[in-house]
Amino acid sequence: MKILIWIGIIFLAIPLVGALIALIIGLYVNNPSTHNATAFDSKISNQYYLRDGKVVYVLDGNFFQIGGSPIEGADPDTFSVISQSYAKDNNSVYYDGRRVEGADPSSIQLVTSGSNASKYESGYLISGGKVFCYGQVIEDADAASFSYLLGSYAMDKEYLYYYIDVKFPRKTMPEAIKNANERYLRHGEQVIYQGKIISNEASRFKIINDEYAVDGQHVYSHGEIVEGMVADGFTVITPYYRKDKNQAYYFNTPIPESDPSTFKVLNDSVAKDIKHVYYRGYIVDNRTVEEVSRSDASELEKMWKWKSLHLSPTRVILVPTDDVKDITNNFYAYNNEVYSRNNKLLGVKPEDVVILDDGKTFVRIGSQIFYYNAVVEGADPNTFTVIADRFSKDAKHVYWEVYKVVDADPLTFEYEENLYADENDAGKYYLKRWE
Repeated sequence: MKILIWIGIIFLAIPLVGALIALIIGLYVNNPSTHNATAFDSKISNQYYLRDGKVVYVLDGNFFQIGGSPIEGADPDTFSVISQSYAKDNNSVYYDGRRVEGADPSSIQLVTSGSNASKYESGYLISGGKVFCYGQVIEDADAASFSYLLGSYAMDKEYLYYYIDVKFPRKTMPEAIKNANERYLRHGEQVIYQGKIISNEASRFKIINDEYAVDGQHVYSHGEIVEGMVADGFTVITPYYRKDKNQAYYFNTPIPESDPSTFKVLNDSVAKDIKHVYYRGYIVDNRTVEEVSRSDASELEKMWKWKSLHLSPTRVILVPTDDVKDITNNFYAYNNEVYSRNNKLLGVKPEDVVILDDGKTFVRIGSQIFYYNAVVEGADPNTFTVIADRFSKDAKHVYWEVYKVVDADPLTFEYEENLYADENDAGKYYLKRWE
């Protein structure tokens, strides 16, 4: 027994020792002194170094193993760092190692303010009467009244800015939204998310978590309205499930026929309400509410033991994985019947699925040709052949994936490795070559 314990300890220790060695090597490889480099001011920036008499830029100080990038023309004798990303010498201003066109190194003011601004960096800089954002000039911004807000938001006396080219006429003093991250900003009754006005109900706007927010009508996910969800009764149940007054959701997908008042999550995969058992948002047709307890749900969550087969786009059955045979990655045989990724194929037997290529990409079922799980519309099953790499043909057409290629003749077409097809504005597919 003691021997087994020691063997177990050794096996646990091996990956820990390996990780420690990798960490030590990484620290050594990325250490500036290893590369004869000295930071200009490591308390302000870990990106600008003096090495062999030259100014070198190294992104976050993490890539010394590839040598860093010398800044052409930078004067090491007058070079100094301004912030994590900004630096200057007697001739130029630099941002992330690139010269900032139009900036005056003799007139430099970092734009920082407020509790949300870091001590050294907001991305905004005033130089020579101009305002710069992340090294690019903001045209017509008023330097005298320009100030930083939070995140990538700033303002002057007339406009509210997000990065360089997004601005809104100012109506009032912008402010942060309670419990929100720096992607959000309130501007009067407007709610702005990453520079886009998403709501005009700021007084009713509430942050649910880092992903979701609501106003009087809508639910927002990362600043986008979630179609179909309503704010009334909206709740994040678990990282996988949500509900509103009308229905439950698996992530942002409505769960058909679900009853939010009785909906109960049993684990990450299985839930139920008064009417149905659900598996990842689909109705489970071969399980009743009464026969699925929390312990039963734990068993059904074991993907290596149970597989879900689609009866339709909204309904599945859960069957033993060992009883399911993969015909291809998109068609399965169970109980002498065939299931696709989306539905059960009525009247189709496993022997009816004819594989047409070595990659099991194209199959024929009756009179239809499939590319993966999609029908190649109009393809003639009697003359259809696979050419190579997404290309196929019949007597009349050449196909790329499921699309007809209008400028290819099946009699003369020859496949080459750099060929593909792309859609034009009219919805037609034409041959192209990778450059």
